[in-house]
Amino acid sequence: MLDRWQGLVPDAEGRSFPVKPNQYLVLDDKQEDFDSNGVTYIGRPSEEYDDEVATEAYLERYTQGLELMSSQGHIDITNLAYWKASSQKDGNPVSQALDDNPTTFWQSDGLQPHKIEISFSKRVDIVQFALFLSLVVDESYTPQIIKIYAGHSASDATLYKTLEVRNVNCWVALTFEDNRPEDNLLKCQYIRMIIPVNHENGKDTHLRGARIYALSLKPPVDNSGVLDSFPMGTLLSGFSVR
Repeated sequence: MLDRWQGLVPDAEGRSFPVKPNQYLVLDDKQEDFDSNGVTYIGRPSEEYDDEVATEAYLERYTQGLELMSSQGHIDITNLAYWKASSQKDGNPVSQALDDNPTTFWQSDGLQPHKIEISFSKRVDIVQFALFLSLVVDESYTPQIIKIYAGHSASDATLYKTLEVRNVNCWVALTFEDNRPEDNLLKCQYIRMIIPVNHENGKDTHLRGARIYALSLKPPVDNSGVLDSFPMGTLLSGFSVR
């Protein structure tokens, strides 16, 4: 029945495929009122910046977002997984999407679709899966469509979400309220991200940040005043944009 589907989404070769409504999310951090559908924006820009300061100001959201996520009290299990990219440019491995530096990134170096596989040694209970995306900074290297699969292994992974990156310049976190309302978790051992299309018909992709969090039994730490102690621009001192 066609009314069960959100519509048609293009793949890397321009062909279209249907997706169900609850599997399709449009990401736009300028949207004031939105049904979360299991997604939240972390470090969302509260203002626009002119061209001269835009890159530094938007990248500062990277560090601010990391501080905010660390204050939630979750356990960062990002580095407990094995991350494998379908390709990478020399000097831009996928590990650069896992560090704390907003000016480093993974860059693909091959034909679309691009792919990242994330494998854990055992099943994990994921409470948050976050990506840092910036259309302002990365322009045509920014993914336009991201398809996320999850399962116990590569052979049984099924489509969880298709993300349309319409306008994002911050961390975007999947929070799984629509997956398991009873506990808001994604229980899996394997995740696959496929990027079939970039903005402006770009061929290779940048990913500046990715984090995976599990639940902690400890109460969250209040770091609400931490970021206020840093003057504007100091969080990026010593960094240069590549």
